[in-house]
Amino acid sequence: MPDWLSGVVPEWMTEVMRPKKVPPPWGTMARAVLALWVPMAVGFATGHRELALLPAMGGIMSVSIDNGGPYWQRVERIGTAAVLGGAPGLLVGTLIHGRGWVAVGAVVFIAGVSAVLARLGAIGSVTGLQLFVYSALGLGPLGELRPWSHTALQFLVGVAWALLLITPGYLLSPRSAERKAVAQVYYALARDLRLAGTPESAGARAALATALNAAYDAMLTGRASASGRTQRDMHLMAVLNVSHQFAEAATALRVTGEGVPPLVAEDIDRLGDAVLDQRGPASGVLGLGGPGRAGGPRLPVIPPAWSSSPGALALRDAMVNLTRVLSGNWEPATAPAAGESPGPLAAARAAALRTGEQLLGGRIAWEFTIRLMLCTGVAAVVSEVLPLARSYWVVLTVGIIAKPDYGSVFARAVQRGVGTVIGAVLGAMILAVVPFGPWLLLPFGVLAALLPYGKARSFGLVAVFLTPMVVLLIDLLDVGGWRLAEARLVDTVLASLIVLLVGYAPWPSAWQAHLPGQFAGSLRSVCAYADEALVTVPAARIAATGSARSPKRAPGEAPGLRSRLRRRAYRSLSNLRAEFQRTMSEPAPVSRRATAWWPGVVALEEVMDAVTATVVAIGRGAAVPSAASVHALTGALRAVADAIEALAPPQVPGPLPADPELETVTAAVRSVLSVLIRSADRPA
Repeated sequence: MPDWLSGVVPEWMTEVMRPKKVPPPWGTMARAVLALWVPMAVGFATGHRELALLPAMGGIMSVSIDNGGPYWQRVERIGTAAVLGGAPGLLVGTLIHGRGWVAVGAVVFIAGVSAVLARLGAIGSVTGLQLFVYSALGLGPLGELRPWSHTALQFLVGVAWALLLITPGYLLSPRSAERKAVAQVYYALARDLRLAGTPESAGARAALATALNAAYDAMLTGRASASGRTQRDMHLMAVLNVSHQFAEAATALRVTGEGVPPLVAEDIDRLGDAVLDQRGPASGVLGLGGPGRAGGPRLPVIPPAWSSSPGALALRDAMVNLTRVLSGNWEPATAPAAGESPGPLAAARAAALRTGEQLLGGRIAWEFTIRLMLCTGVAAVVSEVLPLARSYWVVLTVGIIAKPDYGSVFARAVQRGVGTVIGAVLGAMILAVVPFGPWLLLPFGVLAALLPYGKARSFGLVAVFLTPMVVLLIDLLDVGGWRLAEARLVDTVLASLIVLLVGYAPWPSAWQAHLPGQFAGSLRSVCAYADEALVTVPAARIAATGSARSPKRAPGEAPGLRSRLRRRAYRSLSNLRAEFQRTMSEPAPVSRRATAWWPGVVALEEVMDAVTATVVAIGRGAAVPSAASVHALTGALRAVADAIEALAPPQVPGPLPADPELETVTAAVRSVLSVLIRSADRPA
């Protein structure tokens, strides 16, 4: 920044507007050009403007929401957003086009649906956004196209073309960079154990620290640019979290000078292979030594401990925990009674219950929904009342800025406003200088190439390159010349003011970060549920009926208390996810703190899964755990919550219980402790 400007612009504003430093994604930039050029060339060659517009918009959508990663994850994300978001949005836009106040109510309802869908994770978030975006676009010239079925079909053709363009990259490199980085951690661990006690040990330990840092950097960097949580990313982070247990066991072995048998190091290498080859957690319950997925790599059978030393026992426990996380198996080892295995209906019921819990959300999720609907309603009323040339852009821009799970509303409003000013001027210059026709392919190609680069650097740069593209595409249907860019500028500034005045300033939770407090509160909610479900309810049932397996409430058992505590824990986790998602895209000082909490958030989700699975197993005849052991685990988590609230570093608790009935819960609690408690000799 020039010296004369640095004295005028506040430091906090500089931090908000500063783009990230990233290398140009050349491959993605080339794909973006092809995704737009081919449909545009077909449209100009045939003389049918809609043949250029709709497939090109499908290509733009695919490029703008593609965050990289595994190929099939990208296909699922883009395909779901197009089929369940963009295409239905075009239909809704066609139905409400020209409906006046009916359209106002419709877009407010769609905004609420969009916010609720965002609670289902990254795919639900981007699907809800596309549903809203294309419904809003339907209020303009796009909604006049007929028949609507051809409109949706042409849009999906552009999406399919963009998906086809990412296939060569998958064939050349089918594994994601994040998965490779996590696998390298376990390869480095195996090498460190092999070289323990040799002159190369120091170099192996340094390589392990480098691998750990690179893996966390890759995971957190990718997470900071994502639009919601994905099951695959959470699973991969859970796999990486287990590496702390390996590192601590290796340190204990190094202190005592104890080596490991070659078979153990080979098994860790094979676990690294499983990390590299698996696409995600397996479906169903798998035992140790089972395949990670159908047709996938086979997980090694974990050998018994070769020594009774603490380091050897800790290393074997870490290998067992990694195998469990890789297989997605949080069920206790005790098998249910014959004929008690859950059938398809029970599995469907459990899936519906989990989805319902996600959609229900918590206080923060509903507050975000109300904010988005209020902003959309005000924008729709303003568009209906004021004589705006392109009024639907006000509603569209409000939805993009105020989308609750996309981070800082203030930063996005400022960046969107400034970026649109620049982009609108650029679009006006293009419309004034470049004649209508095939010559437009040149500026389209440049803008399409710069769009992925701008997306990687900042939200404001996305507006700089996306605004003139949208201006040019809409101009294909309704030629308005450079004044179209002027209208876009006015509408965007108006939308930014609506978001700041209606959706940001009156809501303290929008501009205050409470992530540590939310995490501590979630820890306490999970502990309360665990104490009630694993101690109080089984004890009451055993005292009344002689068995904890009875599905009916025993005399003296609090009616519905366990269900209320479970719902409270899930709501608390929902609030924690929403708070994390909001803060991770804030300016750098806040976002760095937010992303550092993500491993702990994932580990706490594992604890809730393990507790729930253990409760289900007890109801099907598994042994009831010791109350003292359950309280030891929840006490360790509450001690961490106390330390977080006191702004003190959490301390290492005493030894965790070794009860087989609590094996999965103990493993999950150990993951939380290992990622939150830093020891002096940890390599990373």
